[in-house]
Amino acid sequence: MRLHWRAYAWWLLAAAGGTLLAQGCGGWPARLTLRPPGRNASPSTRPVEIPAPIALLLPHQVRIHPFTGTRTFHEKGIKGVDVRIEVLDAYGDSTKAFGDFRFEVYAYQQRHVSRKGQQVGAWQESLLDPQRNLVHWDRITRAYEFKLQWDHPIAVGDRFVLVVVFSSPYSQRLFDERVFVAGQ
Repeated sequence: MRLHWRAYAWWLLAAAGGTLLAQGCGGWPARLTLRPPGRNASPSTRPVEIPAPIALLLPHQVRIHPFTGTRTFHEKGIKGVDVRIEVLDAYGDSTKAFGDFRFEVYAYQQRHVSRKGQQVGAWQESLLDPQRNLVHWDRITRAYEFKLQWDHPIAVGDRFVLVVVFSSPYSQRLFDERVFVAGQ
């Protein structure tokens, strides 16, 4: 019987987790040490320690998926930005992420170095809760989906800069940026 590679990867992850429990989390030679983010974080805050083999499976990169764009969400004509975010581990494979996503949309300025003009929208989504995390997960694209409603009309053909920032107590702060055209 041939074992599918994903089933094998999950089996290895479960075996590594069992080994961690058996050793009391003290037997691994290297650890990834991170401080929890937040306004109340201080140097005395105990860092979250992640063992070396498990740390490879945590988020190392976020990427704005090509399916991201403006959409109409309801029959009532509510418009917004349908954002798809891929989260990749150290191997470049899709993984799930527990943390906070911040989305910022700026008007596009061709002559500006950063291409970002005036900020036209900002949204914050927390995915620390496993049930909330699952609500946004799309199993087909293996990416997170966020339907961000827009308060003002979106003209087809207008360009925008989308910035996504991911922060978590389990990984470093990650970000990505992409220019997109409304209506495409």
